[in-house]
Amino acid sequence: MKPLLILKLGAPKADIIARLGEYSDWIARTIAPVQHSVRVLDIIDGEALPAVDSAAGVILTGSAHMVPERQLWSEATRAWLQQAVPAGLPVFAICYGHQLLADACGGAVGDNPRGLEIGSTTITRLPTCDNDPIFAALPAHFTANVTHYQSVLRLPAGATVLAANEHDPHQAYRIGAHAWGVQFHPEFDAAAIRAHIDGRRDTITAIGHDPDAIRAAVRADTPDAAALLRRFARYAATRSGII
Repeated sequence: MKPLLILKLGAPKADIIARLGEYSDWIARTIAPVQHSVRVLDIIDGEALPAVDSAAGVILTGSAHMVPERQLWSEATRAWLQQAVPAGLPVFAICYGHQLLADACGGAVGDNPRGLEIGSTTITRLPTCDNDPIFAALPAHFTANVTHYQSVLRLPAGATVLAANEHDPHQAYRIGAHAWGVQFHPEFDAAAIRAHIDGRRDTITAIGHDPDAIRAAVRADTPDAAALLRRFARYAATRSGII
């Protein structure tokens, strides 16, 4: 049975990990109801990327790093994605992963001109979702948790924008038929995003925002965003013949 891979490209701060776990844990927990065979590969710590045809699909995590840093492990993942996407491997890329996927396929990544976006935000589903196997079931507006300084500034040629908000016109996109990127974190629950807000209080204050107000506005649950991960896991499993 081919596993669904989670490529670990980063992790939260140590105090968050000690209390709540990390990105790969939260992703695995979110998709657990799909009953998928999951394998986590710690790419940032040097674990080797597998053959593209050895996986049912792949989920890329977020990271504290930035794509323009051109870290060696990131560049290796970038090259791997340039094989995986044309090969038709289902890909679901989150935050840093979303930016890396766009970069690998010819897009551009850099500082978001509106600065830091953090907390629970409302995102608009675009009509391009209508026939999408992962995004079609979204409501017209949904809530997701976000934390990012950089964004996809230019999508790859031929990419389809699926969701947007005022802060970021590329909150979600699809490349080809089987690769998706989301700037938001569908794996974050309320505790996870509050922990990230607490860890960036000084930065939030320095840019003229109130971290307590952002924290108070965090939604207790973001089921529409979380459901995207489960639909992707089911999609990858179906394509590989697992279910």
